[in-house]
Amino acid sequence: HDVFVAQGSMGFGLAAVAFIEFCTGAVLVEVAKGENDRAAGDFSLDPLSFLKDKSEEEVNLMKLKEIEHCRLGMLAFAGVVTQSSLVGGNAEFPYF
Repeated sequence: HDVFVAQGSMGFGLAAVAFIEFCTGAVLVEVAKGENDRAAGDFSLDPLSFLKDKSEEEVNLMKLKEIEHCRLGMLAFAGVVTQSSLVGGNAEFPYF
């Protein structure tokens, strides 16, 4: 955050996020009206075809694994941020 503000890049970052939100907003309106049956969070992003030719049970298992690993990653990142702030902000990340 501080680096973006110092560089003057915060406006570009905000514009990029706003553009993505604007582009995906139309699908949310369609889902709310019942015109689209897309599941929440399903962006059909499977570039390596992990789910190709898989049964419904295998697809659901992969979705569960994805959620569990993402939660673990968020907890790990929260630990890094907490440790950095508790040290007084003087700890260098990534601690190498």
